[in-house]
Amino acid sequence: MNSPLYSHTLGIITRSHNLPGLEGLQEIKLKIQQACEQYDQEVPKVISLFLNAYTLDRQNRLDDAEKVYIECLNTLDSDDVQLKVFINGLLASIYVDKEDLFSAYNHYEIVLNDLPKVDDNISALIYCNISDMYLGLEKFEKAIEFAEKGVTTALNSNRQLGCAVSLLNLGYAHAHLGHSQKALEAILQAKEIGEQCRDSRTLALSHGYIAQAMLINEPQDSAVIINHFELAEHHYQQIEDNHNRLENLLIWAKFLEQKDEIDECKRICQFVSDRFDTKSNYTFFSLYSKTLSKLKKKERAWQEVVAVQSAHIEYTDQVLKGYTQRQADLVVNNVETIQTNQQNDILEQMQKHMGAITEIGQFIATAPNLYAVLPEILEKINTILPTFEFGIALYDKQTDLLDYRYFVDSTGLVDNLTVKCQEHQTVGTYVIQNKKTVHLNTVNDHSLAPYVDQLSREDEDLVVLSDSTMTNSILLTPILLKEEVIGLLSVQHHLSSQYHQHHRYLIEHLASFIAVSLENQKQRQKLESVNRTLETLSQTDPLTGLYNRYQLGKLTSKLVRQAMLERETLAVLMIDIDEYKKYNDTHGHLQGDEALISLSLLMNKFFGDESDYLFRYGGDEFMVICSAQNTHSIQLKIEALRQAFYDINLSNPNSVLSDRLTLSIGGSNVLFEKGNCAMRSKTECFKMVCDQADKHLYKVKASGRDGSLITEDSL
Repeated sequence: MNSPLYSHTLGIITRSHNLPGLEGLQEIKLKIQQACEQYDQEVPKVISLFLNAYTLDRQNRLDDAEKVYIECLNTLDSDDVQLKVFINGLLASIYVDKEDLFSAYNHYEIVLNDLPKVDDNISALIYCNISDMYLGLEKFEKAIEFAEKGVTTALNSNRQLGCAVSLLNLGYAHAHLGHSQKALEAILQAKEIGEQCRDSRTLALSHGYIAQAMLINEPQDSAVIINHFELAEHHYQQIEDNHNRLENLLIWAKFLEQKDEIDECKRICQFVSDRFDTKSNYTFFSLYSKTLSKLKKKERAWQEVVAVQSAHIEYTDQVLKGYTQRQADLVVNNVETIQTNQQNDILEQMQKHMGAITEIGQFIATAPNLYAVLPEILEKINTILPTFEFGIALYDKQTDLLDYRYFVDSTGLVDNLTVKCQEHQTVGTYVIQNKKTVHLNTVNDHSLAPYVDQLSREDEDLVVLSDSTMTNSILLTPILLKEEVIGLLSVQHHLSSQYHQHHRYLIEHLASFIAVSLENQKQRQKLESVNRTLETLSQTDPLTGLYNRYQLGKLTSKLVRQAMLERETLAVLMIDIDEYKKYNDTHGHLQGDEALISLSLLMNKFFGDESDYLFRYGGDEFMVICSAQNTHSIQLKIEALRQAFYDINLSNPNSVLSDRLTLSIGGSNVLFEKGNCAMRSKTECFKMVCDQADKHLYKVKASGRDGSLITEDSL
């Protein structure tokens, strides 16, 4: 869509972040109404849809906003890049808040592909939101990188409030990396912008982040920290921002609990419970549950502790898609079943150890490498129930294999053992096939008979996983995910009669956490893959796969330094496709893009050495950097590239120079010596080489194009 009214309204929308809050939203709508009156036209349909979605967004109705944003995207014309990038950026931000990082990445992938086509005004929002996502991933170095880009582009487009949010992200990341001074400087800059613009949201965020930064970096003055939390809450009361306000309240409550300010902590927790949906964000719900649980422990309200922790587990399962509602209910109701069916001493033992089993479960669920922490887990388990061996076996339904992968005993890690369930009837295969816990306090042929066939009984390793000590007490329970068995949890002891009923319930409860842990590992692998893809996207040109222009600064300083220290040559080649615009105009953009891709493939073929670096410099301009290579070998590569490109015969009938696309290449192969570069920066030295290569490219073009010129120079 390309009309004066549409362009006018699009300009209003894409600068909407300069008008925050619900009052700002009314001003945006008024400006669009005035524009429609000016052109005597109705509001364009796509603009109307966007306003509906944006209204829901600012009202914190994120699920409804998400649906209307998607409807708006489906209405857009294919060439409407500005609004496409803007909406995808807003959607990605919603998914980050909802902790659906995979969906966020899908939208950021679209955004990054089109980012070179938009101005700094939109780029500032995108960089800020990507930085926010990296904060959620705890990738603080990457968060800093994108926050700095957000600050720069926001300043370029005069988006003061956008600059403030990027500064806040910058400060938050520095705080978590222990850079106290940098963190405070960034947050105070954001606060100053908030004061100048009289923006309550920026001021609220600033005070909240100051408090958090002080907490992270060895808090000293509790009164100062609390004052910043209070100021943040004061400003949040003036606006609609439930997400950040809830975060501020929960971290404040956690701090109060740690300082034993019990009454004030209880007041905030009650306010949060009455005022907010704590399940809108898993991290918030987890923080709320942990704080409330600690409060109840200090009050010795054990039943309420159990209820809070059970609710925490239930929601954790839902977020990680680890259980269906039926399975979650089963986990949460474990303690209630015990309360009604078991004796009082069993309930007391459960209450006594529930905190410890929860701590162990959370430790397992967050462990990045289970192998590394198995001895520590065994030590923790022994504080709750006696065991000389602890283990987690994984079950693969497709292969029907039970893999005793994560096992440890008092002497160290136990060797892996794999059992084919259909071929061996063991205690483990019984647990897998029947989804039932096996609890034995006397292990002998008679007690094993219902579970183990004769052949397996003769092979002791299929019954227990240690041949050094006789096993007499065992507890094996299935690990369930969406009602499917994904493994089993095992504890064993060499003495008989070691495990009581409350031990069984505790181990079953722990198995629920382990299901979450295994799901966590899958999610972590997905997120790591997303991070790698995002990093690649930020470094390369999406069309050709070559380095983009922004990578020059990172690579060239290193290459110039290396050339100077080792007295090696460094060559820069500037490559231009002759009369590419006429080819593009004749054949269209799609075929034009194919020509660029074809050239990039040939460049990778002929400049494929480790010391060759290939860039798409812009449009139809390409650059090659050759490190420590002689001019003759570079010239051979150049001519091979030119000939191969000529031979693919990309017809250019409107060209006055040639019937097909050809290449003009200018280059300079420089040996750095003491002289012009001695007192210059690496960037200046590299620019001198580029200027020399550009001059040679100009000479080739002036002499009729379709040629090359590379010289040996020194600096």
